[in-house]
Formats: sequence, C-alpha cells, structure tokens
Amino acid sequence: MSDATTVKKLSGYDLSGYSLEGSDLAGANLAEAKLRGANLAGADLSGADLTQADLSGADLSGADLYQAKLAGARLTGANLSHSDCTSANFTDAELGGARLNLAKLPGATLSDANLNAADLSECDLSAADLRGAKLSGALFFRANLNRANLEGCKLFGAKMKEVSLRNANLRSADLTAALMRGADLREADLVNSKLFKADLGHADLKQSNLESASLRSVSLANATLQNVVLDGADLSFSRLSRADLSESSFEASNLWGSRVSGSVFTQANLKASNLLGTGMKKEFALAEFPDIKHSKKTQWDTGQIRRAVVPKSHAKRIETEVAKRGFWSRLFGG
Repeated sequence: MSDATTVKKLSGYDLSGYSLEGSDLAGANLAEAKLRGANLAGADLSGADLTQADLSGADLSGADLYQAKLAGARLTGANLSHSDCTSANFTDAELGGARLNLAKLPGATLSDANLNAADLSECDLSAADLRGAKLSGALFFRANLNRANLEGCKLFGAKMKEVSLRNANLRSADLTAALMRGADLREADLVNSKLFKADLGHADLKQSNLESASLRSVSLANATLQNVVLDGADLSFSRLSRADLSESSFEASNLWGSRVSGSVFTQANLKASNLLGTGMKKEFALAEFPDIKHSKKTQWDTGQIRRAVVPKSHAKRIETEVAKRGFWSRLFGG
C-alpha cells in the first residue's frame, strides 16, 4: 500500500480514511471497496470500477471519473465538486446530500439514483439519464440539463432557479413546490407532469408540451408560454398574471379561478376550456383578443363564481386576519 499509484486491484479492500489524493487509479477495480471518508481529491479514476463501493463522506473534488462505474455505490455526503463524471454510471447510487456543484456529468447515467438534497449548482447534466431519480430538495441553481431525461423523477421542492432544461424530457415528473423562477424550459416535454404550487415566474416555456399536466396553484406570472400545448391541463387557481400565452392551446383545460390580469391571449385556443372565476367574460375577452379560438363548450366567466366561492362573511374574516398578520409582520419582521 506504500505506492498507491501502482495499486489497481482493490476490490473489497477497506481504505476508509486513507489519503489517495492525486493517485492514478484509472481502470482500477474498486468494486465493493470501503472508502468512507477517503481523500481522493484530484485522483484519476477514469474507467475505474467502483460498483457498490462505499464512498460516504469521501472527497472526490476535482477527480477524473470519466466513464467510471459507480452503480449501486454509496456516496452520501461525498464531495464531487469540480469532478469530471462524463458518461459515468451512477445507476441506483446513493448520493443524498452530496456536493456536485460545478461537476461535469454530460451523458452520465443516474437512473433510479438517490440525489435528495444534493447540490448540483452550475453542474453540466446535459443529455444525462436521470429517469426515476430522487431529487427532492436538490439544488440546481443555473445547472445545465438540456436534453436530459428526467422522466418520472421526484423533484419535490427542488430549487431550480435559472436552470436550463431545453428539450428535456420531464414526462410524469413530480415538480410539486419546485422553485423554477427564470428557468429555460423551451421545447421541454412536461406531459402528465405534476407542478402543484411550483414557482415558474419569469420562466421561458416557448413551444413546450404540458398536455394533461397538473398545474394547480402554480405561479407563471410574467412567464413566456408562446405556442405551448396545455390541452387537458389543470391550471385551476394558478397565477398567469402578465404571462405571454399567445398561440398556445388550452383546449379542454381547466383555468377555474386563475389570475389572468395583463396576460396575452393572442391567437390562443380556448376551445372547451373552463374560464369560470378568471374574470374573462366573453365579450371583453374577444374585444381585446378577437383572434381567440373558442367553441360552444368554452365556459366563459359569468362574474358570479368568485362571490359564490367565498361568502362575504368569510371574505371579511380573511381580510381581518391578513391585516392582523401584516401588522405583526411589520412589527417583528416575521
């Protein structure tokens, strides 16, 4: 063990806490090795076999993991910042709480991996395979996920501000309460995705597909949704204020109770859509946007829904409570 640079067969070895910083372990067999807390910073692990290895808390910052095999490996709390994991295989790996900020992961396979609460800020995950991965609470600030496959991913509460997801596959992904302000989702596939209470303010969704998506209570204020497919989507109680919805299709979608003030509906398709409680009365909507496509099944707002939904007595109680909370917030800064 004195010359770590020449050791290549370490399968099953216990190297926990060892310092292998800068070592040449390219193509090494480290399958099922115990490397808990080991220092592998800057090490060359390209093509290495780390299948089911235990790298919990290990330092892999700046390491070369090009095409490395890490299927089933434990990397909980590991530091992989600035590492090169291009085309590496992390299938079913445990990466909860791991640091992958500024890491290179283009073409990497992370299907069914656990990345809950991991830091993936500014990392390159372009064309990566993340199908079925667990990414709840993960941090993706300004990460590159263009053309990535995130079908069926769990992204509950993920922080994805200014993330790039152009041409990404997010079919059936769960993005409940995800923070995606300023995200680039142009031409993304979000069919059947869940975005309940997600924040997509100022996001760019041009030419994306949100057919049958669940967008209840989502915030899309100031977002760009030109030529977007939203057929059959649930947008009830969503915030669409000042959003550009021109040329988008809302056929058979539910916008019940949504806020649409200042939104642009030029050439939008509203056939068979539910617009009750939105304030969009037929005569006013068509006066402002005469090229809106609609049908006999389009349910225009009647002006009665909001009053029916919130009784005056209940509305008064809400106003009193809001005023009270506002007073204490100003007093204590809460």
